[in-house]
Amino acid sequence: MSQTYLLKGDVARPGRIAVEKGTTLRQIVEELGGGMANGKAFKAMQIGGASGGLVTADQLDLPLDFKTLAPWGCRRGDGVITVLDEDRCMVDVTYSFLRATQADFCGKCVSCREGTKRMAELCGDLLEYRSNDADTGMMLELGEVVHMTAFCALGKGSASTMNIASIAFADDFQNHLDGHCPLCEKEKRLPIAPGDGVAYDRKHVVIDPNKCKGCSRCARSCHAEAISGVLKSPFSIDQSKCVKCYTCMELCAFGAIEEVVDDE
Repeated sequence: MSQTYLLKGDVARPGRIAVEKGTTLRQIVEELGGGMANGKAFKAMQIGGASGGLVTADQLDLPLDFKTLAPWGCRRGDGVITVLDEDRCMVDVTYSFLRATQADFCGKCVSCREGTKRMAELCGDLLEYRSNDADTGMMLELGEVVHMTAFCALGKGSASTMNIASIAFADDFQNHLDGHCPLCEKEKRLPIAPGDGVAYDRKHVVIDPNKCKGCSRCARSCHAEAISGVLKSPFSIDQSKCVKCYTCMELCAFGAIEEVVDDE
């Protein structure tokens, strides 16, 4: 059985892809994506959108399996895979994903709403060479606090990309602390745009009653208490409560939960 993802970023053939079970990250880049664009080298891959994680070239031979990729903070999330080439500054990339949290998250959780806002501000200062070691340390500490206190999986994963990037690409962060980043000072190009480009309020997570077995796993995992139903009968999602964290979708063993998008 295959799953559909949106492949974005610095690959030759971006677009919707169907990924079969066991497909490696390298196959996604080289076969489904047609390789890196413009002959550039692979640098990193971000999986799962604003709450997803980051993998480097060392992990390219791992399968797109979220239990395997959990140490890097990867999750299905919004179903977007973003490939980054050697000329991408990871401070710039981190800032783009942190800013995306402000547009994609529900805003109900104080730690997530305020914490991600402050992280984005600190990362923006770092990007503009207005930061120091103490500021960067505060940014990373805030990420840990949000991870521990956020309401749902979206907030808990909001710092994953930042954390991995700050370790795996420490030179990029140090260049910004030193006031000179050769990657950012190259000829400008379009920045990475996280997500699938669909407005938050047009997305809805729904349960297909023809596939739902009524096991209640989704309801038991829903921190927003948006899912209800009777055992062995189809469950349903209250859209006024759903925060679109995708946790239920990732846990459903029957493929009964999916995201639908309203027409514009």
